[in-house]
Amino acid sequence: MKKEIIFSLCIIFFSALWLQGQSTRTPYKDGNAISLVDSLQINLDNFYRIRSTNIIPGTVNILLKGKNLSAQDYKINYALGTISLSDSLPYSIFDTLFVAYRSVKLSLQKEYQRRQLVVKYDELGKDTIRVLRLNKPLDTESIFGNTIEKSGSIIRGFTVGTNKDLTLQSGLRLQLAGKLSDDIEVVAALTDENTPIQPEGNTERLDELDKVFIQIKHKNASATFGDYEVQKKIGEFGIINRKLQGLLGEFKFGNTEGYFAVANAKGKFNSNAFNGQDGVQGPYRLSGQNNERDIIIIAGSEKVFVNGEELKRGERNDYTIDYSNSQIIFTPQRLITSASRIAIDFEYSDRRFARNFFAAGAGTQFFNDKIKIAFQFIREGDDQNSPIDISLSDADKKVLASAGDRKDFAVKSGVSLAEPDSVGQLKGLYEKKDSVVHNQPYSYYLYNPGSDSALYNVSFSYAGEYQGDYVRESLGQYRFVGKNLGGYLPQIFLPLPELKQFGNIFFQYNPTQDIAIQVEFAGSSWDRNRFSTLDEKDNLGLARNLSFKMNPLKLQFGGVHFGKIGFSFRERFIQDRFTSLERFDKVEFARDYNTSSSSQGNEKLREASLILQPVESPFGGLQSIFSYGSLKKGTDFSSDRFTNQTDFTKEKEFQFKYKIDYVHTKNGSLSSNWLRQEGTSFYSFGSIKPVFDFISEKKLDKISSGDSLLSSSLQYFEGNPGINFAKFFGVDASIKYLFRTDYLPLAGVMQKESNSYGQIFDLSYSEKREISSQLRVTVQNKKYSDVYKLKGQLDNQTILVRSQTRFSTTDNAANGDLYYEVQTQKTAKLQKVFVKVEKGNGNYLYLGDLNNNGVAEENEFVPVVYDGDFIIVNIPTDQLYPVIDLKSSARLKLNYENIYSAKNFVGTIVKALSSESYGRIEENSQETDLKKIYLLKLSSYLNEKNTVRGSQYFQQDFFVFENSSELSFRLRYSQRRSLNQFSGGAEKGFSKERSVRIKFKLLQEIGNQTDLENKIDNLIAGVSSNRSRAIESNGITTDFSYRPERNIEVGFKIKTSKSSDYYPATPTEIFTNGQTVRLNISFSGYGRFRFEVERNELTTNTFANYLPFELTAGNVIGKNYLWRMFFDYRFGTNILSTANYDGRKLGGGKIVHTARVEVRAFF
Repeated sequence: MKKEIIFSLCIIFFSALWLQGQSTRTPYKDGNAISLVDSLQINLDNFYRIRSTNIIPGTVNILLKGKNLSAQDYKINYALGTISLSDSLPYSIFDTLFVAYRSVKLSLQKEYQRRQLVVKYDELGKDTIRVLRLNKPLDTESIFGNTIEKSGSIIRGFTVGTNKDLTLQSGLRLQLAGKLSDDIEVVAALTDENTPIQPEGNTERLDELDKVFIQIKHKNASATFGDYEVQKKIGEFGIINRKLQGLLGEFKFGNTEGYFAVANAKGKFNSNAFNGQDGVQGPYRLSGQNNERDIIIIAGSEKVFVNGEELKRGERNDYTIDYSNSQIIFTPQRLITSASRIAIDFEYSDRRFARNFFAAGAGTQFFNDKIKIAFQFIREGDDQNSPIDISLSDADKKVLASAGDRKDFAVKSGVSLAEPDSVGQLKGLYEKKDSVVHNQPYSYYLYNPGSDSALYNVSFSYAGEYQGDYVRESLGQYRFVGKNLGGYLPQIFLPLPELKQFGNIFFQYNPTQDIAIQVEFAGSSWDRNRFSTLDEKDNLGLARNLSFKMNPLKLQFGGVHFGKIGFSFRERFIQDRFTSLERFDKVEFARDYNTSSSSQGNEKLREASLILQPVESPFGGLQSIFSYGSLKKGTDFSSDRFTNQTDFTKEKEFQFKYKIDYVHTKNGSLSSNWLRQEGTSFYSFGSIKPVFDFISEKKLDKISSGDSLLSSSLQYFEGNPGINFAKFFGVDASIKYLFRTDYLPLAGVMQKESNSYGQIFDLSYSEKREISSQLRVTVQNKKYSDVYKLKGQLDNQTILVRSQTRFSTTDNAANGDLYYEVQTQKTAKLQKVFVKVEKGNGNYLYLGDLNNNGVAEENEFVPVVYDGDFIIVNIPTDQLYPVIDLKSSARLKLNYENIYSAKNFVGTIVKALSSESYGRIEENSQETDLKKIYLLKLSSYLNEKNTVRGSQYFQQDFFVFENSSELSFRLRYSQRRSLNQFSGGAEKGFSKERSVRIKFKLLQEIGNQTDLENKIDNLIAGVSSNRSRAIESNGITTDFSYRPERNIEVGFKIKTSKSSDYYPATPTEIFTNGQTVRLNISFSGYGRFRFEVERNELTTNTFANYLPFELTAGNVIGKNYLWRMFFDYRFGTNILSTANYDGRKLGGGKIVHTARVEVRAFF
């Protein structure tokens, strides 16, 4: 009895731990048996199902109302696992039955089903029915939900081979966008792949492949993790625009909003300002804060201004930019002259130190948005303990610690003795030369690798134009040109890690909707060298800004309206030590107030403006703005500015704008008066619109005690009349004339410097679907006066042309396109640099230092098909040459059947014919006679004297039965000429192909393609290159294809050729014969299998000559065997598996195996 009570209490204890109808499972120690307890609610059906599928007979114990039932009180079916109670047993519907038993632990379910019946209400029958509910297979929608748009892939794979270790491939790319719930939205772009590819800066919109982020949005808050761009503006000083990698949080509750950002900064901000050059559209090189040239522009961070106007990126817009080489080129849409004022703001990476960023800001509004308060704090700096591409020794850190804020003190010598080789000999690249410069002894270094006197290795740094003694001729090669006549020094400039901190508070009060009062206070700290505690007293700076603005309000007296009047005033103070993280002034603020001659000092600015808008009349609206500004800087500089801008406009009918700007500047004994005027106007006569723009400036800089003009004085007048035609017989056209006269001081007197005149023609047509055309031509001539010609100035001409035309006939008898673009710019010779990569990913092998001079030269690298570990990168050298850059192409496709459709003998022949012609010309030439290049006089192209880079390509195809699968012919002639000037010498190439291709079917299942080819491949390269060749080859290839079934193809290919290289004194002859057998099997809709065995045998008449890669196509003399297997299979709609296997045995070499397996899941 005692045991039964204890057992009953245990049952009650365990049953209390579970919900009604649930199972308690306690592991049993004996074998695979476990003890179980089921709690079952009494029901009217008197039918109870035990959860286990296999009950050990004799182990069942049932408890009801705290009493154990006997075997007569119930019936049990062990096979079905069911229990029913005796009718004579007293119990209540509210009682609970506890069933304890032992069961064998098996992984079997009680029921297995693919579908199940569910009860649903039928609206049509007005009754419940049982219907099938299918179990939905697992897919991306069941994971992400149907409110999430998703795309991407997961990649897993491995590669293994005879000559490489097992390597694993893993990749994830995932894009998500949609709602996680009614209030939460997610946007994500995820990848675990490292893609250090800078986007090309030739399109208006950039595709940043390496951007990874997760953004979660709520109506009150959002968070971004990963790559993002923060753009904030609080007040005038608190402007920040950065590309970051980290965390961004933003919130908004009612009228209160804020943000915080913790991240790694991708780069640092800088601004370059310079004038353009006549006849040079680019490239213009950008530099870092310390004139660094080896920088990378952060893609998409640039803002480009010309004459104060912001430009658009893109080949069809205003400029293109090479982010990796930090160079910008302006397109023919934007004419660049010596009068073009270019300013570029950008972020760049110099890869010196890791860079940290923190920012936080918030703002709120009170009293129906009448009062606004906001604040912001930003901290951005280098982590001096985390260098990236540099290594700082303890000695270097000591130099930096003692340098303070003086970057010219943070230098060390770049000269070091070469390390001795295995025999103890010093083999450097430079030898030391002693000389006398300005009657003073001077030592310089001469690049002379391989010389016994070359004992030194020298590192050079760019110091600025005419700040150094050397010029760079190629990568690693510098030449001494004289004291302060170059741009490089044999020194290493140590980078100074900096830290900038900024904070501001902004207050705005709007007593009415049209009146605003703003007050802003800002402070900054700039530690220019975090390694040093010196020069810390000038780190802190302050600034403040006070402004009042009244939008134009109606002016009325006695019920009479007199128009509108507006007014604004501001006063700004900036301490000379104050620094911001980004430009906050207008891009031409320095020009507006003529601050070029100002020195450092506290700055105080006052500006006031008055806006008058008389009552609008039927003749148009008039507005006039009067402004006054006063700028004081330090104790000596002051500038007063008076401006008026008047605008008389009637929308779409006419416009007249005029602006006058006068600036009087005093800077110590210097006095300057600067008058600027500009105007623009147009008047529309239907589709014809005459226009006229002009700009005039006169700047007189003098010493107060004299009358002579200083060299900074200038004067010019520029007028641009034109006329526009809109939809004139389907054509949009415009003609604009340019003329400009410039004066500059000479011997203290203003003298005429030059006359410039030109035209701009714009033409576009898209009225008909069959043809679209665009043409823009800009021509400008600049003629210098005789007095300036005597000073060495030369007349110049700039011609920019871009033309693009596409056409097709309605019956498709002919279609084609024409493209022509030409502009003047500067370019550099390219240097071939071999960069080491992972074995198998390159296409060159290094043979070693063959001439024992310590320099890896071009003739020490050979091209290979397999196992290459070097690639070629073409890097521009420093010296730029003025060139004409021309790109032109034409394509014409003719279907003679649609040209001549007569049903006669000639028509029958013509019906089978078609042709396609294509030509492309690219020329980068220093030719001074522009007509020879612009008018496509090909005899002047590819000239070793003038051409820097150029190529000409022509291809002509004639087809017979082009689209027939039974029998077709193709006759091809192609030719290519090229000339490229590299730093190591010129390369001149010529190649030609003449071929015939015949396709036919012997039977429905058997087809053949036969190619007969004659090829010429000639190249003359510099002495340092091993690429020179003069190859002629003749070959025939025939390929049989047999398809016994639709999804099976068996192929057999035979080829034979003879190639001769006539470049060596004794020509090299290569005889090639090859056979290939292949099997292709396709699994309709699921995958494909391909197996191929190839044998190539090469014989030669001599082993004494060097064999160019192009002569053997990467094969070796002897028998070459290659076998390949490719298999891909699709599992369902979202999983693709691929397997590749390659084997080869080249000549007498060993057998090499390579296998790669990959599974890719799409969603």
